[in-house]
Amino acid sequence: MKSETLDEKALRDEHARGQEALRISEERNRDLVENSAYGIFRASADGSFQDGNPTLLRITGCASAEDLLALNLARDIFRFPEQYAQLTSACRENGRVHGAEAEWRRRDGGLVTVRMNVRQLTVAGQPAGLEVIAEDVTELRAVERQLRQAQKFEAVGQLAGGIAHDFNNVVGAILGWAELGFEQSRDNPQIAERFTRIREQAERAATLTRELLAFARRQVLQPRAVDLNTVAGGLVSFLDKVIGKDIEFKFLNAKLDSVKADSAQIEQVLMNLCLNARDAMPQGGRLVIETEMVELDDSYCRFYPYVQAGRYAVVSVSDTGIGMDTETRERIFEPFFTTKERGKGTGMGLATAYGIVKQHGGFIHVYSEPGHGSLFRVYLPVLEGTQAESGAEKAPAPSLAELRGTETILIAEDHESIREMSRQALLGMGYRVLSACDGQEALQLCSHETPALAILDVIMPKLGGPATAVSLLKMFPGLPVVFTSGYSADASEPLADGMPARHLQKPYSPTILGRLVREILDQHRAQKPVSPKANSTR
Repeated sequence: MKSETLDEKALRDEHARGQEALRISEERNRDLVENSAYGIFRASADGSFQDGNPTLLRITGCASAEDLLALNLARDIFRFPEQYAQLTSACRENGRVHGAEAEWRRRDGGLVTVRMNVRQLTVAGQPAGLEVIAEDVTELRAVERQLRQAQKFEAVGQLAGGIAHDFNNVVGAILGWAELGFEQSRDNPQIAERFTRIREQAERAATLTRELLAFARRQVLQPRAVDLNTVAGGLVSFLDKVIGKDIEFKFLNAKLDSVKADSAQIEQVLMNLCLNARDAMPQGGRLVIETEMVELDDSYCRFYPYVQAGRYAVVSVSDTGIGMDTETRERIFEPFFTTKERGKGTGMGLATAYGIVKQHGGFIHVYSEPGHGSLFRVYLPVLEGTQAESGAEKAPAPSLAELRGTETILIAEDHESIREMSRQALLGMGYRVLSACDGQEALQLCSHETPALAILDVIMPKLGGPATAVSLLKMFPGLPVVFTSGYSADASEPLADGMPARHLQKPYSPTILGRLVREILDQHRAQKPVSPKANSTR
């Protein structure tokens, strides 16, 4: 047998080293793709998925690679087909596209915003498909919207404050000269009356200036330890006289920690909110002032970047009036913006309330639907060291393990950011989530899925929460139901008699949601063995 020469052995060893290097390189590349924070995949020219990494499965809500391969990129993933058409057209022209954004539909009905880098694949000069690297930027875009809104009010506040200070000097001079003119014209009633009218109008201008300074957070405060129940309670007798006999008025108070505040300014905030509520109910209705304590955690603050975690005393003002649409809600705190008739309002009431609350380190949440009234929730941070002395009054924060689960949860919510926040929170706790924008879509999602719990917004287009619950309970008798609403439980729409349901007040934090979901599921599991259906011998 011919022996192997040195050159042949060297060649064989080099080939073996090359093969090993290739194997290591392939393993590294595979590991890079499999563990990437981005969704990576290839799709054929007709939109069929050819492959996809684990992150893509999470983004699209697919349970397995088989689920993904059964989908079509154009038909099942892109929310708007025109976005897919524009993307493929740009790729054909330029070969690749960087930073394109689009909305995708998930398998569970949720929506995600993705930013994509796309490359055109070709075979023998013909388009063969797309190679896509996608990043989930849903939460980032939500935070950016919140920051833009806060920055807009900050800029308007700085402008208003600068104008107000200069305007204050002008108004002061007018008041001074008007008073001098009045004193020197006492013997001429006609001229004296004109100076009186000048002074009256100047005083109105001075009031407006003070409101602008309040919005700009440049007024002088006299803070001290204040109980919001005392402030709100002091307004009750006055409001009874001014809101009208056709409006039912309630004051619901809970034990509160003290806040550091200027009571006169907080009283002005509540007065403005209550008078606005009165004006929103020209045909009568119900006005509710309610107080409560809440604790906001870091997970909540992630979705509201202007909020700091901690304990807050909350005072709410809700009405059953005409409500507001989305466009109006986004502008209500702007100075001089008003929906009232000309001459009926300056548009400074809510702007003043916004500035006062911000200057106290708090914030305001607004919830409203056209035709269903409005709710304003004022959050003020409590004084440090004023927590309840008894440890039993404050439940210990549950651990992440205690909140986790694997059940299927149905969420029906028409407010996209709330729906997405809830969906992401529950997914992070291990649950499967079916996400719908209204009651009709919720019922469609449940035609092939069995939820363990339904979380339904009370007011939704097409089909509201109570009507959806009736249909769900026919499909799944005994299904636990949670109704969510921005209105207080006292002011919310009445639900069907005998309907087994809990109420969750908006806005809520992921931790509060997770705690309630786990509590209800555990209770339902404990009760299930003794239900009539479970004991049936049929």
